[in-house]
Amino acid sequence: MKLLDFLFFIDKYSKHQFDISFEKQAAYMLSLGFPKDDIDRSYKQFLCQEFFSPWWVRSIWFFISCFAIPVVMVILLWKGRKTKFMSRVDTIAEDKGMNEIIPTELSSKYAISHKEWNSGVSLSVEDLRYIGSRYFRVYQPYFVFKAIMQIAAYSTRITKYQPERIITHAEFSFCSSLLTDYCHHRRVKLINVQHGEKLLYIRDAFFHFDECYVWDEHYVKMLTRLMAEPTQFKVAVPSSLKIDTTAYQNRSCYADYKYYLAADNENEIKSIVESMSFAKREGKSVKYRIHPRYTDLNVLKKYVPESEIELPWEVNILDSISNLEYAVGSYTTVLVQAYLSGKKILLNDVTFKRRFGQLKDYGYILTKDDLERLSQKQ
Repeated sequence: MKLLDFLFFIDKYSKHQFDISFEKQAAYMLSLGFPKDDIDRSYKQFLCQEFFSPWWVRSIWFFISCFAIPVVMVILLWKGRKTKFMSRVDTIAEDKGMNEIIPTELSSKYAISHKEWNSGVSLSVEDLRYIGSRYFRVYQPYFVFKAIMQIAAYSTRITKYQPERIITHAEFSFCSSLLTDYCHHRRVKLINVQHGEKLLYIRDAFFHFDECYVWDEHYVKMLTRLMAEPTQFKVAVPSSLKIDTTAYQNRSCYADYKYYLAADNENEIKSIVESMSFAKREGKSVKYRIHPRYTDLNVLKKYVPESEIELPWEVNILDSISNLEYAVGSYTTVLVQAYLSGKKILLNDVTFKRRFGQLKDYGYILTKDDLERLSQKQ
C-alpha cells in the first residue's frame, strides 16, 4: 500500500467537522485553556485535531513517530552539512495555488518569489539545539515528528535564501504557530493568507502568524472565536475572489446554471442532477464543473452528457464564474467567489438538506444573506 493510500485509509475512520456539533467541539477546545506561547498554541491545535481521531489511529502515529524521530534526525542533520547560502530572496511564498489568492496589499509591497519553496529538507546543529530546547518535553511523539519535518523544510529555505518573510496558507496545520516561533528565532516574518472557505471547526483553533490576511471581517470574528491570536488579522480580498466579470466574457463556456461539484458520491451526484432538472424544464442551460481532485468524472458521465461537463483544465475558474447567471452548490469557496463577484447564488438544500441546516450553526458566510435555495425551484 502506498503512503497516500494508507493516509486515506486511516482518515476514513476519523470524524470530520459535520460529525460533531460545534458546541461539543468548542467545549473541548475551551477545556484546553489559554495557550502560554506559540509552541503551546500549536500543541493545543494538535490536540483539537486529535479530538476527531479514534484511539487506535492516534496509537499508530504514536508508535510510528517514536521510531521515525531518531532516524529522520540523523538523516536531516547529515543533509544539513551540505545546505549552504545560495542567494538572497526578499519574500518566499508557497508555490501551489498562491498567485491567485495573494492580495495586492502584499504583492504590491514585496518582491514575491515561489520557485524557492521546494528547497528540500535539512537541519543544522543550531536547529537541533532549538528543537531540544522546545520540543523534547512531554509532547506526543507525532507532534514532535511533524514539528521536526516542518522546521527542516523552513530551515532549508531560510538558510539557502535568507528571506525577510515567508508567505503561506497553513492555518489548518497544527505546526503553524510553532513555525511562527521558529521564524522569529531565524529573524524571519511569517505571513498567512486565507486560501479557502472557513467554518467554525476546531481544526483551525489557536493558530498564530505575524500577519493573517482574510477575506472578510466575518472570518476575523470566526477565527478569534476559535482562540486564534486576535491581533494578527488583516482584511483584504484578492482580485481573483472579486472578479471583474466583464473582462472574461466567453459565450462558449456560458451556462445559465453552473453546479460546482465537490467530493460527491454517486448517490449525491444522481440527486444533484435530478434536482437541477427544473432548469431544463424552463429552457435554461446547465453545466456541471468537476472538482479537479475529488469528483469522479466517470460517475458523472453516467448521469449527464459530456457537453454539460465543464473541465477545470479547459475552462479556468475566472472564465467559469464570469459566464453564468447562477452559481449552484453546497459548501465551496467557488460560491463565495461568485457571490463577491456579483453573481446569483443557489444553495443546494435538497441533496444536502441536513448539511444545509448545519452550515448556519457552523458559521458559513453565505447563510448571513437571504440567498435562493434549490428547494424553492422544485
